[in-house]
Amino acid sequence: LLDLARRDAELEAGRATRDAARAAAAARELAARSALDAVRAADALGRERLRAAEAEVATAREELRSAEEAHRGAEVRELEARLALDAVREQALVEFAGLGGPGLRALDPDAAPEPPEDDGATLGAALATAGARWAAATPAGEPPAPGRLGTLRRRFHELGAANPFAVDEHAELRSRVDGLEAQRADLGAAIAKTRGLIAELDGLIARQFRATFEALETAFDRRFQQLFGGGFARLSLTDPADLAQTGVEIVARPPGKKAQALAMLSGGERALTAVALLFAMLEVRPVPFCVLDEVDAALDEANVGRFVDALRGLAEQTQFVVITHNRGTIEAADDLYGVTVGEDAVSRVVSLRIEEARSVAARVRAGRNAAVEATPAG
Repeated sequence: LLDLARRDAELEAGRATRDAARAAAAARELAARSALDAVRAADALGRERLRAAEAEVATAREELRSAEEAHRGAEVRELEARLALDAVREQALVEFAGLGGPGLRALDPDAAPEPPEDDGATLGAALATAGARWAAATPAGEPPAPGRLGTLRRRFHELGAANPFAVDEHAELRSRVDGLEAQRADLGAAIAKTRGLIAELDGLIARQFRATFEALETAFDRRFQQLFGGGFARLSLTDPADLAQTGVEIVARPPGKKAQALAMLSGGERALTAVALLFAMLEVRPVPFCVLDEVDAALDEANVGRFVDALRGLAEQTQFVVITHNRGTIEAADDLYGVTVGEDAVSRVVSLRIEEARSVAARVRAGRNAAVEATPAG
C-alpha cells in the first residue's frame, strides 16, 4: 500500500509537470505565430526568424506528443495499479473471511469476538482501517515468504471450515465416553465376580464329582459282587488332573477269572457289568423311575435270579419299567402289561396286577377247598 501511495504521488507530480510543459508549449506556439505574422509582414527580414520559429514549433510539438504519450502511459499504469490493488484487497478479504473471527480480530483488535451476519462489510471496514494503520506505521518484522504463505493457506484449507458446535459435541462425546468407561468398569467387576463364581463352582463340582465317583466306585464293586456272586470291579479316571475331559475305565474280574478291561469280557459279562454300574448309579443318585429294555436278555437263570434280587432292593426308591421276555424277571414283577394279537389280527394291550391275581387265585382255591370239604363221602 505504501508503494502504491508513493507511485500515486509520483504520477500526480508527473501530471503537473506535463501540464506546465503543455502550457509553456502553447505559449511558445502563440509567440511563434505572432513572430510568423511579423515575418510575413516583413518577409525579407523575417525568413530566418520564421525558420527558427518553425524549428521551435516542431520541437515543442514533439515534446507535447511525448508528454501526451507519457500521460497516457501514466493513466494506464494508474489503472493497472488500481486493479492490482483491488485484486489484492479482494484476495485479502477472502483469506481473512476464511479465518472468521480470528481473521477479523487480526485486522482490528477492537472487533467483536464473533463477526456479525454482514461480516463482509465489517471485514472490509476492518481491512481499510488496518491499511490506514499500516500506511501510518509499517508493521515490525519481515513479511513471510510467498512459499510459506502458500503452505499455510493450503494447510488451512485442508483443515476445512471451523465447527461452531465442536465444544458441545466434545462435551456430549465426553459424557458418552465417561458413561462407557463406567459401564466398562462395571463389566470388568462383573466379569471378575463371574470368574470367581466359575472357579468356586469348578471347585465345588470337582469335590462333588470326586465324592460321587468314590461312592459310585464302592457301590459298583458291591453291586458287581452281588450280581456275579463274587469277584471285584474297579472304576478309574483316565485323566484325574482334568475332570472336565477325563474318561472312565472299567476293570472287572468275574469269579474264577483274571482282572481285565470291559472290552475283554463276554457279552453276558459285559451286560451284567453294565447292569451293576447302572444299579450303582441308581443307588448313589436315586431317580423317580427307570426304564430297562431287555437288559437281561443275555443272562442265564442264575444271573437272572441275582438281577431280580438287586432290582427288588432298588424298587423301594425307584419305580422300574422293565421290558423283558425272561420268565424269571416276569415272575418278580408287580404289574404286567403285554401286547397280544387276536384272531381278528388286531393288537390288544392286556394288563395284570400280580397281587390282585394272587388274591383271586387264593379265593378260587379257598372256594374249591370248601366245595371239596362239603361234598359227602361216597
